[in-house]
Amino acid sequence: MKKLTKIALTGILASSMIGCSSSSAAAGKTELELVTSLDQSILSLSTGKCDAVALDGTTAQNYVDQSNGQFAMSGVNFDLSIYGDYEGNVAAAKKGETSLISAVNQILTTATTEKFDPNFDYNYYTVWVAIAKKQAGTDDEESEQILSDVNVPIYSDAAIDDTYTYLLDTTDLVKPDLDLSAAEGVLADVLSKGTLTIATSPDYPAAEFITEDGTIYGSEMMLAKYVADCLGVDLVIETMDFNAVLTAVDTGKVDMAFSGFGWKADRAEAFELSNGYVGDSSVTFHTLIVPADKKDEYKELKDFVGKHIVAQAGSLQQMYVEDQIVGLED
Repeated sequence: MKKLTKIALTGILASSMIGCSSSSAAAGKTELELVTSLDQSILSLSTGKCDAVALDGTTAQNYVDQSNGQFAMSGVNFDLSIYGDYEGNVAAAKKGETSLISAVNQILTTATTEKFDPNFDYNYYTVWVAIAKKQAGTDDEESEQILSDVNVPIYSDAAIDDTYTYLLDTTDLVKPDLDLSAAEGVLADVLSKGTLTIATSPDYPAAEFITEDGTIYGSEMMLAKYVADCLGVDLVIETMDFNAVLTAVDTGKVDMAFSGFGWKADRAEAFELSNGYVGDSSVTFHTLIVPADKKDEYKELKDFVGKHIVAQAGSLQQMYVEDQIVGLED
């Protein structure tokens, strides 16, 4: 399996841990620091420049597992029920591109309902998540069980080429019967030029990540490959910082984005968002990780008030910290 550059933990954790208390915000005032990449957040935590990092459950556990005991799950999770029923990640297109999103939603319905193997209740996307977690080295008992049950091939040994065929062979997969005769806007352009160009920030394993040799993998990249194949076009992937992804969509640099986006009201107002898709039970919670020797200080969200917290700019975790921790300040 190819070595990842998704988290440069080896070098980061070689430096000694410094107590975070000296870097905390003034008493009673929470300091929320926004960064462009997850590597920046973990560097801040490892060098004692912050008290906690807000992450989704999968990524949080991944960082903790690779930290050699220096980080810990706080055990305090954000309350997601207050945001309504918007489970999973969503793809994004430019506002008004309903023709494209309608086609993508039809494809997503097939990807999240069609069984990979009739003997097991695993849909395509659930299996792709398991494959990606194996490729990323973040596999767990759930993903191992899925791969064992369906005896699925891992695509990482296929030849690498410019069409991303190494991501996924969809030849034998069921594809929806799409009526593209009335395609408009970006969808019409995609069909005309024969390519679907997507943007992603490859620092979110196992949804999207990149190896040392620059090869991109991930469950959402497999999903994007499936979408392109269902449309009968080639896939092109543009990688960039997370906070640049939606700008690329809005300016027309790319056709759409697959980049670990959760539903947010401001995103729904500014972009066309697809239906949600989820293939991993561990992403149903969002939490904070802290230095292992500080874990006992945190029992509930109010214990993070007045602390220095890092989150990725534009992420769901930014919203959660602002609403549920900063919002608790006196």
